Amino acid sequence: MNELLMKDLIKEAKKGDADAFGRLYASLSHELYRFALYYLHREADAEDAVQDAALSAYKNIRYLKKPESFRSWFFKILSNECKKYLLKRSNRQEDLTDEFPTLADVSSGQDHALRFELAELMNALPDDDRQIVLLSVLEGYSSKEIAQITGIKANTVRSRLSRSLHKLRAELEN
Repeated sequence: MNELLMKDLIKEAKKGDADAFGRLYASLSHELYRFALYYLHREADAEDAVQDAALSAYKNIRYLKKPESFRSWFFKILSNECKKYLLKRSNRQEDLTDEFPTLADVSSGQDHALRFELAELMNALPDDDRQIVLLSVLEGYSSKEIAQITGIKANTVRSRLSRSLHKLRAELEN
């Protein structure tokens, strides 16, 4: 979706136009779901988190100050929803071993064993570091945009990303 159309849709959505918001959501829905799935490791939780984030974004779009920040604003809402789901889950102490998706579940093209190993290594990263890697590598956000989403300073984002990628690379080479 081009920037001009997005700005027009955001303007209309801020006025309460549900169709405009729906088009904005549709343009991001795949990316949002993929992020939530990697973050939460369960399809049902990912779907619910995206749905909750979409509802929250729709209710609060009038507070969006900069239309060009829509994408990062929406991901920040989703990130907060994912954290809520993880907190709920940790309170219930559920076993996730059977439901962890491999990268093969949400991408295609490479060796399945490598994707499974990478998924396991990603899961071993601390939540904040995994979120940074996912936003950077999977979604293509810059360190500045990730800083806006996570509330972590851009320099810290860059160092955590570098450290995490180095760790992943070293583990894959072993």
